Amino acid sequence: MQDPKPSSGEIKPDWKDFVALVIAAYSLLLPPLLLIFGVAALVLVLLYLIF
Repeated sequence: MQDPKPSSGEIKPDWKDFVALVIAAYSLLLPPLLLIFGVAALVLVLLYLIF
């Protein structure tokens, strides 16, 4: 029986899948992180203006 995966092209799909996973995780985590940092910056600015 033949191996369904070619021996020369094994690394590239794994590398592309890893990059796609990193980009997907980044796109999922970026909006909540930006929201948290935005709220923290707003609180710090308000505290700076009040005190």
